[in-house]
Amino acid sequence: MRLSTVIPIILALTTTPAGAAMYKWTDADGNTQYGQHPPAGVQAERVKPAPQPASQGQPVLTPQQRLQQLEEQQQKESEDEAKVQAEKEKAEIAKKNCKTAKQNRANLQMGGHRLTRLSDGSYTRLTEEERLSRIAEAEKNIEKYCR
Repeated sequence: MRLSTVIPIILALTTTPAGAAMYKWTDADGNTQYGQHPPAGVQAERVKPAPQPASQGQPVLTPQQRLQQLEEQQQKESEDEAKVQAEKEKAEIAKKNCKTAKQNRANLQMGGHRLTRLSDGSYTRLTEEERLSRIAEAEKNIEKYCR
């Protein structure tokens, strides 16, 4: 949550309700009426509000404790979001690696003598043993990344 969202929530939780008085009286028809302002010339009785129900086993938190809880909740949500994003990125990398491994296998299985580039920039032809070894390596990569 953003701070602009948290502040109004905290203010709403910490403000006390306005202690508006309630009155009870009987009108001319004998009906009991309730209101904040009794009519003039009528005997009215001030009604006290019912006490607030006690919390059910939960301690009453101060505004600072509530703010700390909100901050902890935000941090947990951020961490969870980061984990989800990391998993998505990991899945994307695995998908790319899978595609590359399949392409490598297909290229190596075409037959013929394959050229391969060396680290110095020159090219050399693969022997049949090297080609089969690289096909096996591509198969392992396919097994690893293409689940």
